[in-house]
Amino acid sequence: MFALDTGNNGGGNGPFLQWSARGTQDGVINPKSFYIRASDGKTVYDATKGMVLDIEKMRTGWQKSEGVAGVAPEWKWNPSPSQMMAQPSEDWKKGFSIVVAIGGGDVATWEQAGTAAWQCLVDLSAALQQQPAANMLPLVRLADVKPMQFKRGSTISPVLEIIKWVPRPDCLKEGAAAGIATAPVAAAAPAPKPAPKPAPVAAPTPAAVYDDMEF
Repeated sequence: MFALDTGNNGGGNGPFLQWSARGTQDGVINPKSFYIRASDGKTVYDATKGMVLDIEKMRTGWQKSEGVAGVAPEWKWNPSPSQMMAQPSEDWKKGFSIVVAIGGGDVATWEQAGTAAWQCLVDLSAALQQQPAANMLPLVRLADVKPMQFKRGSTISPVLEIIKWVPRPDCLKEGAAAGIATAPVAAAAPAPKPAPKPAPVAAPTPAAVYDDMEF
């Protein structure tokens, strides 16, 4: 069962999924948006369409950033998501790194620290603990946003909800499990004849809308 200690060096590989509460300083990304940051720039990511979180390989920890462009932040990772280390100093913020299937066989790493992103994970943690079996991962979507007010300043946290639990997508598998050939394979058999068109069916339920998504 998935477990997370919310705790009241080296990061992941890009491209990166990020949450922007206020929008990016260059104006490319609007407030209250997820976006993909890659070597060729930033693009908005519509998280309302759903994404699969690889919670079984997630890391949590503390991040320290100097706020200098081009300088990667420093991370101190917890032994496991179920064990939160003490804060190294006031300069360190809670954060996490999790690989996400974003559709079309593509993946991104959601690696982020700070109140808005961390609160999103905290709010989702109870639902994540309902993981039905190993290698069943949550298909989540952006359902809402939550304003957060502090004595000094404020932020906006994304609110994710689990649509359903799905088998691990191929793009989140490794080696042979992902369909990577490890030995010569026989020639493919002739393609079967097309099946007859199915009879009309009733409109799908909300969860079924996501059944045909390719991750």
